[in-house]
Amino acid sequence: MRYTPFGLALALVLFYRGKTLQQSKTEFWSGEEYDAQYDHLYSAEISFLQSLIQQKKIKNLLDVCCGTGIVTIPLSTDLTHCVGIDFSLPMINHAKSKSCRLLNIYFHEMDAATFNLRKTFDLVSMTGNAFQAFISDEDLISVLSNIRQHMNHNSLFVFDSRLRGLTSLEVTNSFEHWDSYISAAGLEVQLYGRGQPHEHIANTMLLDIRREYQNGVQYYSQIELKYRSLSEIRKHLARCNLELVELYSNWERSPFENSSKSIVGVVRAL
Repeated sequence: MRYTPFGLALALVLFYRGKTLQQSKTEFWSGEEYDAQYDHLYSAEISFLQSLIQQKKIKNLLDVCCGTGIVTIPLSTDLTHCVGIDFSLPMINHAKSKSCRLLNIYFHEMDAATFNLRKTFDLVSMTGNAFQAFISDEDLISVLSNIRQHMNHNSLFVFDSRLRGLTSLEVTNSFEHWDSYISAAGLEVQLYGRGQPHEHIANTMLLDIRREYQNGVQYYSQIELKYRSLSEIRKHLARCNLELVELYSNWERSPFENSSKSIVGVVRAL
């Protein structure tokens, strides 16, 4: 089950009813481990963005929430300049290690809501459903506004997100088996998870995740995901002088329908 916001990259601090809620980094503790689980799942994203780069003759890319550079690094071969940012230092360090021989790509540990690279990019990408990690509207507006500041008049912003629906907010009171994979150390890992509604924020799920390694070690992590409707997404984009110009239900460019559970959006700057 593909459940996490892949390549998640943000430093979120949420203020609600006098409480400060810090977005957990526990799911992103190891770049090597992340690649072992997810590296093979991004071929459609890479293909979509490569096609756009060639079609639009794009020269440079900003990958927001880049994680370990799973998408960023392959795309760099068609670009003159490429930058990836992420809030997880272990992810960024692994991305730097993987791309150390490439001269046109740079990775930085940065907050998606506050970073300033002092330049604009032809294409800004945000894959892995990282859009859902900004669980308050205020945080999402900050991120989108910041992305807009790094776009020029002809730039495009491409993102994906799961949409709010009857099944997206289903509660699981006990851990269920989600998946299995081979770890970076070659150990079989069984993945379990459960989902509960966020105590304070509507349409938000709190996911508890447990990894059971072949050697008996267990690792627990937690992430929060916000599920918005398409109309909400359009509204937030418009507030930041951004407009959705292409809409698909997946990275394979399947037509978007009212029943679609996910969105891949191509956005232009206004």
